[in-house]
Amino acid sequence: MATKEAKTQVYYINLGGSVGNTGAIRYAWRGKKDSYKNIAAGLGVVLAKDTDKGLMFGANSPKPAMVRIGYTAADGSSKSTNRFCEPDKLNAVTTGGELNGKKIKVGATEYNINNVNIKSN
Repeated sequence: MATKEAKTQVYYINLGGSVGNTGAIRYAWRGKKDSYKNIAAGLGVVLAKDTDKGLMFGANSPKPAMVRIGYTAADGSSKSTNRFCEPDKLNAVTTGGELNGKKIKVGATEYNINNVNIKSN
């Protein structure tokens, strides 16, 4: 019998800590597979390994920042999606434009990123 491929992956962001993320809280969550493909490093997101220890799931506080990533759909309409972002990376991805021109995977399709903003309610 063939094994099924996982549809989700575990990701985490280091919150707080000092040099080299010593003492950081590893805020973890399960997300769709490849939802951070091409953009994980820019957002400070790490794909967890089976051997990673100290991952904290389901915490309401502290929680990483959320960014709204804008892209253009195939029909030409403007769309956006939300992703977690390490607080130390916010300036680089919002005003620095580090992710502009990269691709984001939404569902089964990849789109070009147009802009990134801090998500507000």
